[in-house]
Parts: sequence; C-alpha cells; structure tokens
Amino acid sequence: MGAMGFSRRNDEARDAVIRLTSAVEHIATQLEVLHVDIKEDRKETFARLGQVERRVTVLEARPPQCP
Repeated sequence: MGAMGFSRRNDEARDAVIRLTSAVEHIATQLEVLHVDIKEDRKETFARLGQVERRVTVLEARPPQCP
C-alpha cells in the first residue's frame, strides 16, 4: 500500500514537472514573438520620427513669411 502511494505521488510530481516545463516553454515562445513585434514597432516608429525630424528641419530652415 505504501509503495503504491509513493508511486502515485511520484507520477503526480512528474506530471506537474512536465506541465510546468511545457508552460515555461510556451511563455518563452510568446516572449520571443513579443520581442520581434516590439522590434518591428520600434523600427517603424523611429523611421516615422526621422521623417518628421527632417520635415521640421526643412521648415525651420525657411525664412519667416510675412502675414
């Protein structure tokens, strides 16, 4: 009886480790996807920001216009 209980607890512990490992791997995959998305967003944001900075520079270089 005692050996059976030990075996059952051992199986439950093994199953818990497997579930936790699977969950951690899933989270790692999702973090990688998020990281790629953030990099793409930053690339687009900084590209747009660069365009705006160039436009502002052009506007600032123009002489003031009389109303």
